[in-house]
Amino acid sequence: MIKRILVFEFITGGGYAQQALPSSLANEGRLMLNALLLNLAELADIQLTVLLDWRCAQIQLPDNAKAVLVAEDQLIDNFLPELIEQVDAVWLIAPETDAILSKLSQWVEKKPTILLNSSSAAVTLCSDKLSAIQHMEQQGIPVVKTLQLDKFHQDFDTPWVVKVKDGVGCIDNYYVSSKKKLKKIYKQIKQSSDYIIQPYINGNSLSLSCLFKEGKGWLLCCNQQNISLHQGGFELSACEVNIDYIKQAELQQLIDRIAWAIPGLWGYAGIDLMQTKSGELLLLEVNPRLTTSYVGIQASLGINVAKLVIEMLDKQPIINKKLNRRRTILIPNN
Repeated sequence: MIKRILVFEFITGGGYAQQALPSSLANEGRLMLNALLLNLAELADIQLTVLLDWRCAQIQLPDNAKAVLVAEDQLIDNFLPELIEQVDAVWLIAPETDAILSKLSQWVEKKPTILLNSSSAAVTLCSDKLSAIQHMEQQGIPVVKTLQLDKFHQDFDTPWVVKVKDGVGCIDNYYVSSKKKLKKIYKQIKQSSDYIIQPYINGNSLSLSCLFKEGKGWLLCCNQQNISLHQGGFELSACEVNIDYIKQAELQQLIDRIAWAIPGLWGYAGIDLMQTKSGELLLLEVNPRLTTSYVGIQASLGINVAKLVIEMLDKQPIINKKLNRRRTILIPNN
């Protein structure tokens, strides 16, 4: 039985203790951390340990949580493995960039400690947007056309989107309206093989909040991502959680195919989609971790997702939606 849980949100938890906090990621990190802690605070007899960056010490913790502050001169690598050994389970929230989430997942898997996330193998696959898209396409899942930037020969018309293979959010994403702009971007970036290019789709940016276990998936809700062009890139300003989407069966079918294609997905994960003007759903990426939409689920559906995830250790989730509301989560970008 789980009694002690270590909660580690990488950005606010000391992952960047020795450098500047990336503001947009830190803002989203705080939102997800607070929502998760509120969910976990409702569970009886659970003791939480929470890592906090020295600049995030003001984050309020529930009564059943204790903070471990990470000082400016500390590296989490030096003490995180020991903390993992002191608890029954670990809940990670971290970016896929530079294999951060994959490495942390591997650390937990090497210990006699339960990982309340997807397997490191699933994380590694999802972290490389090109490999993940190619894998999904091989399974017959409709995807957004994706090529490695240094192998792109104008295979599809402008405008284009250029992004880092293992990027997170809208960081290092470029809107490319012409060949001239593309050449300029080539000069800006360090290694073109680390980037992918996709056609820009002028449609709806959707995300699915899901639960996964052993090759099966369950839809919690469909969400709208409010993304706009900003200074040659993109900016997420809000998530509309639990929007009305008529074709629920179509969404569940897609989730079933993704669950089968990546059997290591476990617990909560998000799926990013583009809906074209004709209504076609195209897969963009799978996020094997909490996403910003998680923040609004309890207010929208009346369910405690953290409780469901912990119960999934023993059984399949029983999703009893007590509410059906739309909730807007605003994303501070500075």
